[in-house]
Amino acid sequence: MDRLAAVTDLVVTGARVWPHPDAPVGAAQAVTVRSGVITAIGDEVDASLPRLDVGGRVVTAGFWNCHVHFTEPVWARSATAPAGRLQPALDDMFLRRGFTTVLDLASNRRDTVPLTERIRRGELRGPEVVTAAGALYPWAGLPFYVRPAIPWYLRWAVPAPLTAAGARRIVAAQARHGAGITKLFTGSYTAPGRVKPMRPEVARAAVREAHRRGMPVLAHPSDRAGTQIAVDAGVDALAHLPDTVDGIQGLLQDAARRGIRIVPTLHMFAATVTTADGYLAPIREALRTFLAAGGRVLFGTDVGYLPDRDTRPEFEAMAACGMSTPAILRSLTTEPAAFLGRADQGTVTVGTGGDLTVLDTRSTAPAATDLADVHAVVRAGRVVHR
Repeated sequence: MDRLAAVTDLVVTGARVWPHPDAPVGAAQAVTVRSGVITAIGDEVDASLPRLDVGGRVVTAGFWNCHVHFTEPVWARSATAPAGRLQPALDDMFLRRGFTTVLDLASNRRDTVPLTERIRRGELRGPEVVTAAGALYPWAGLPFYVRPAIPWYLRWAVPAPLTAAGARRIVAAQARHGAGITKLFTGSYTAPGRVKPMRPEVARAAVREAHRRGMPVLAHPSDRAGTQIAVDAGVDALAHLPDTVDGIQGLLQDAARRGIRIVPTLHMFAATVTTADGYLAPIREALRTFLAAGGRVLFGTDVGYLPDRDTRPEFEAMAACGMSTPAILRSLTTEPAAFLGRADQGTVTVGTGGDLTVLDTRSTAPAATDLADVHAVVRAGRVVHR
């Protein structure tokens, strides 16, 4: 690890600061971070501090990816795996994409929790990981694409509660194991074209227990029934747009009015199901309906399940649905920070945490695809990617 990567005091010079999505990109200036917190933005530079000159490039708050998984083989036995195996994957999957915080929406906690701890201790460079530990599935409703990864003799341990009491126990256990969020499969594809819904009373109990513990809840809805259960249960976000969208428009409008956010994952549908317009066009129209109703979006790619780590296709798909570059930046910064109740994150202002994403562009009006070209990443005053 080089000297810059080991400090939490830093001056980023030549920074065209985009302080928050609704503000203009400013002229080149310096951003000073001390003990991991932004303490000054302006022309004065403390010559005693380490310096990262970004040459007039645009600097935003650190990006969030609100839908990731650590299910690829590279993450196995992360507690003891050599850093040389894990670091390139962290770099390529997250840091070179600008992510300083990610939400893990269900992985093997025996891999995810130790990985998170190694990042926290500074053994590895990486984003902050907020994990759901594991998902809750409908009774006898394991998704068909998850089933091959779980040996038949371990499927009894899959968290698929039959009762409200069971749901409460599972959420409580996941919180003890380090979960900071909860993931529900309110609609689970048990076979291609067949969705099994979660029992409404189970979903409601899981949401109440998670909220009692201060954990936001994200739901995988799949279709109208799964979306209805999620909305009625009071989840905080949908982890995907439903891809079976018949009769969904009114529900999405209701979700928007209730303040339920959506992680669209548009590119995931195209990359893992089909690029046929007959399949994708209704999903994109569903997002437009949600946005028109005032719906709020969280950026997420489903990377880890989705092998493609490039963020550009998701930015392009969001823009094609009518989202402006500031709106997409909002989904990457201020919206997820608000979702997790992080008042000290999401903007580049004095007093906020020193998580910064340096884009390669010097434009005062960046395009959506400019968000995919990352020059450097600073996390809490540490340079973690250049």
